[in-house]
Amino acid sequence: MPSAGQLDDAHAAAIERAYDLIGLAQGQNVDAEIGAAEAEGAARGWTDVRLLLKWARTMAARESGSDNSAYLQAMHDLAESTGETSLLALALATAAARRSKLERALDVTESTATPLVRAVALLDEESGPVIHRAAALIEVGVAAQDRGFWELAVEYYDRAERYLDGADDPRLAATVRLQRRVLSYNRAEVVLDWASAQAMIGGWDSAALNAAGALPCGYDAIDGDWPASWEMEHRAHLHLLTALAGMRPSDFARRREEASTGVSRAAVVALGEAIGAARAADTAGAARLAMDLADRLGWATPQGTRLLCMSIAARQPGTPAAVAAYADELALLRWNARLDQATGLRDAIDVERQRRDHEQLRRQVLVDELTGLANRRGYRAYLNARLNPGAASEEPREYAVMMVDVDHFKRVNDRFGHDVGDLVLARISQVLSAQVRPVDLAARLGGDEFVVVLAGVGPDHPEKRAQEIIDTVREQAWDEVAPGLTVSISIGVHRGGVQELPTLLTDADRNLYHAKNTGRGRIAATRR
Repeated sequence: MPSAGQLDDAHAAAIERAYDLIGLAQGQNVDAEIGAAEAEGAARGWTDVRLLLKWARTMAARESGSDNSAYLQAMHDLAESTGETSLLALALATAAARRSKLERALDVTESTATPLVRAVALLDEESGPVIHRAAALIEVGVAAQDRGFWELAVEYYDRAERYLDGADDPRLAATVRLQRRVLSYNRAEVVLDWASAQAMIGGWDSAALNAAGALPCGYDAIDGDWPASWEMEHRAHLHLLTALAGMRPSDFARRREEASTGVSRAAVVALGEAIGAARAADTAGAARLAMDLADRLGWATPQGTRLLCMSIAARQPGTPAAVAAYADELALLRWNARLDQATGLRDAIDVERQRRDHEQLRRQVLVDELTGLANRRGYRAYLNARLNPGAASEEPREYAVMMVDVDHFKRVNDRFGHDVGDLVLARISQVLSAQVRPVDLAARLGGDEFVVVLAGVGPDHPEKRAQEIIDTVREQAWDEVAPGLTVSISIGVHRGGVQELPTLLTDADRNLYHAKNTGRGRIAATRR
């Protein structure tokens, strides 16, 4: 996956358009536009663009209330194919945000929080274009926010903001502005939810400090490019944060009404007054203002704020003291349960980070640093796994081993230098990697010696595959590596059963020497 600096102009423009469609899909029918952009992305081989457009389709499906699981799976599959951690984190975090709305996991083998945990751990790696990484950080915040993990959400929104500070590609400036707008909206929303929950358990002072901290950046972010509905909802959130902070009310009540928004201006203004009365210990007045208000607030009002509204309304004169005490107890239990769940999530994240660290260490031990192929230890680990008596019964019975050697590699190093020699080895490794399946193995044993193990092979398959490798290596554009450079390889092949795996390498090595002694750039093969 290219970095932003490596993108050509057409690719950068397609990324900008994809992010634009993600925003538009949340309120408009842009199915035709998404389809056209998907066709171009497929034709150009822009996997990241295709993934973003699947994300846009999940947004459209959410708006219409239809099933978006196929799009989520497509996002994950495309991310896996790129090997880019920021895109995989984005796909996982998007799945986590959608699953937070479900009563159970889509996959019964995992928790609904598992994708979120994996996404957080992946984002410890600093990689990928700024806007893709920022998108993943934002989506982690969304998933955390939906679960009531407000502290984690704010942490990741702040990280995304800092990351966007490093965005310097003018071709992606519109997307950066959009992401900053999303961050401002989401941060105000999550702090309102959080501060409302604090107030509901009697922590009015903590709520005030929390709310006041979100106000300056919330107002500063508003500019003329905000969609009318977004601005209306954002100002509603800021108005209620102002009330929770105990500050002078904003001009929200006096602004021009906008249609098709997720809030009721009158209901928001009334709730702000109710919160002010509750802060002033005017319980009866606050209850009167909040009465029957929760159902009028609109869908854009956070759940914690709606619950605070109901809590205030429940304290109307004449309500039995036991009822109010019961409501307070439930609110405290809900708060404590949230803290326990947040602790459990942090623990799960720590475990996932340790698992990834161990996997990285294991990779460093088993993988050749120069080529990315397995090293000699990785080759032995592969053999041990196949010879393990506990291996699955469907384990292939027939194997072929190829010993691969670069012809006259010393001459390459002597004439062109070791840096060019390393590039030769890396490019040959790419050829070998393209020729193996997950059940096979390609490894570098050292120097210019490679081994390929093919599992479940037919009678003529190994020789055919070896010839394809030889031809592909010979046809590489070696002049691009160094003018005048030509490269060929020789391969020795031997077939045998699974129990013969430890000795197949020796037999293949013997055939390799025969291939080199009879002209190089060819195959020598034997069968058991």
